[in-house]
Amino acid sequence: MAIIKTEAIILKCDNYRETSKIVTFYTKSHGKLRGIAKGVRNSKSRWGGALQAMAYVNIMFSYKENGTLYLISGAEYINSHQQTYDDHDKLQVGYKIVELLNKTTADCQENTSLFSLAVETLSCLNIATKNYVNLLFNFEFKLLKILGFEIDPDDFFNQTIDKTKVNRYFYETKYAPGDVKVINHMMEGNFNSLISLNITKIQEAVVEKFFEDFFRDHFDHAGYMKTKKVFDSKEMTI
Repeated sequence: MAIIKTEAIILKCDNYRETSKIVTFYTKSHGKLRGIAKGVRNSKSRWGGALQAMAYVNIMFSYKENGTLYLISGAEYINSHQQTYDDHDKLQVGYKIVELLNKTTADCQENTSLFSLAVETLSCLNIATKNYVNLLFNFEFKLLKILGFEIDPDDFFNQTIDKTKVNRYFYETKYAPGDVKVINHMMEGNFNSLISLNITKIQEAVVEKFFEDFFRDHFDHAGYMKTKKVFDSKEMTI
């Protein structure tokens, strides 16, 4: 059994028994894994605090081929993303990012491009001062591209037009030709262009609905986002 130390993004933590946690984490070296961190909820734990969703950490665990639950023996922050935790709107975007990464990836499949995308996006979100949702949309476009579902900007509008023509004026207003430029910015923009891009509430709703439908149709359980339910209900635990 090898002891592995690698960079990881913490995706999800669940309390286990009285003092432990079951942790889902996306590693640079081994893809998505699940592990148990024994005793870390004890007040004397020196590293358990690093095991929180969105944290970018160096993590140590015992790795066994064909294992399903690994023993986590240590973790230390590379970036806690504390500024994200201090902002309600940022926090919602950050939770959506790690939930999507969790729900669209299989266990034990290394993907350094996807890992780098998650690290970069969460880091940018942490220091962003406005337009946080643009970073989420950019992450979703790039996530799909890495996973083999690249979206063509022109197809985007065709896929989301209401085929039944119900509320036709409302739908035609949302899919104005000028919105293609906005979509292109969201797909390929860098950090500075994304946080400088102001979109309307209607445009935001269009893109959000598109992704909800797309993930639901192409990934098991990914269309149901627990984060959205939690924040809509004001319950601050996921």
